[in-house]
Amino acid sequence: MKILNKTLLAGILFASALLSGCSDDEYTPGEASNANGINVYFESPVSAEVALGPDDTAFTITVGRNQTDGALSVPLKMASVYADLFEVPAQVDFAQGESSKTLTIKVSSDMAMFESYPMTLTIDPAYTQAYTQSDLYPRLELNVIKEDYVPYADGKFSDYFMSPDENPITTDQEMEYSAILDMYRLKACWGTGTGSIVFAWDGSEKVTLQSSSFATGINDATYGAVTVSLAEDATYDEASKTFTFPLEFLVSEGTFGVLYESYTITSQK
Repeated sequence: MKILNKTLLAGILFASALLSGCSDDEYTPGEASNANGINVYFESPVSAEVALGPDDTAFTITVGRNQTDGALSVPLKMASVYADLFEVPAQVDFAQGESSKTLTIKVSSDMAMFESYPMTLTIDPAYTQAYTQSDLYPRLELNVIKEDYVPYADGKFSDYFMSPDENPITTDQEMEYSAILDMYRLKACWGTGTGSIVFAWDGSEKVTLQSSSFATGINDATYGAVTVSLAEDATYDEASKTFTFPLEFLVSEGTFGVLYESYTITSQK
């Protein structure tokens, strides 16, 4: 009890010192929203992957606004360590009555295949409502990549890790093929937007993963980021048309154990 009382007293003294050390002069308010209610935003998720084909030279994004009673030009800002690979319009120009505008972003031919190029687009704060609760935001984080993956088959992915019991969660999953890499992919198969199983397969029972250890994109509430490591050889069974991936699920504190994630082809493209 004495220790508790001393701790409380120390906390009170520390809080008092903080309060006495603060003044109105030290407070710096955040940037205020514009007074006329204009709100300009990206009509896309706050973060997204842009997958371009080998010969693609551009992609588009859409910007929206809440007030359409007049023409409006809104400055855009782009930030990227690869800024020299992108050509982004300096502003978006809305005509009177336009609620959305599609912009074209050009990419350089120097962009390498299968490499990720992150970029961030932001709308000038003077044209946004920073404190409005909304699913639409004035900031867009993109991960741009050039690849040649095309649909190969439809199927079912069975996931034991995310399941609340001993039965797997089964979801529809497309299987893709890259002719350049001569590899197949189950993209974002754990539903996180990232975390793909990439593997070589010649039609036999032998399956070779591109990497024996990789991130799943899963972030455990207690232990943080979850990675997987191949625990045994991955296989394919022709009779059931099923791939089996024995994966050990790992976090910084240890392991969740080995689970036999699988994918069954239901129809080929």
